[in-house]
Amino acid sequence: MIRPSRLLIALVFAAAVSPAQAQGTGPLAALLARGANPDGPFAAKRMAATDSLVVRAREQLGARYKYAAASPERGFDCSGLVKYVLDAFGVDLPHNAARIAKVGEPVATDSSLKPGDLLMFGRGRNPRISHVGIYVGDGKMIHASTSQHRVVETAVPSKGALLKLRSVRRVLRDSTTGKNGSE
Repeated sequence: MIRPSRLLIALVFAAAVSPAQAQGTGPLAALLARGANPDGPFAAKRMAATDSLVVRAREQLGARYKYAAASPERGFDCSGLVKYVLDAFGVDLPHNAARIAKVGEPVATDSSLKPGDLLMFGRGRNPRISHVGIYVGDGKMIHASTSQHRVVETAVPSKGALLKLRSVRRVLRDSTTGKNGSE
């Protein structure tokens, strides 16, 4: 036996359904086809740690460049930006690009980069690490740019660029798997 309150809810729901949704092509149909949410009807989608890291890095876009700075109020240099962003995830990094290059797990530069990976750069043929950025996906990175005097999102420099990609490090464990992204 159907309770009157449930019948009323079903009738209100049916009246609110658009013709596209009734034919199974609207957003409501997509939600219904997805099935039950094991976390409950009002649970928010869990965001992977790397997604959250990219969001935090993008929040700093436009912040001014300032040598040796590591806060939105003062500004950022490249390692200060990376340190600030990862500090929110419990990763304590040194405020120095060359020292950051020794933290975490190495990732082959010819493998698929994952958002949240740290990109280490040097100039010319000098093997010294002098710059660091955060890979955000789609061939792009966020970094504190000395030439643009602010935090920017740009394409990862190509092979012919002044800055040469020297290494990639993975320092953040993915919250959805509990494993380091390189495992």
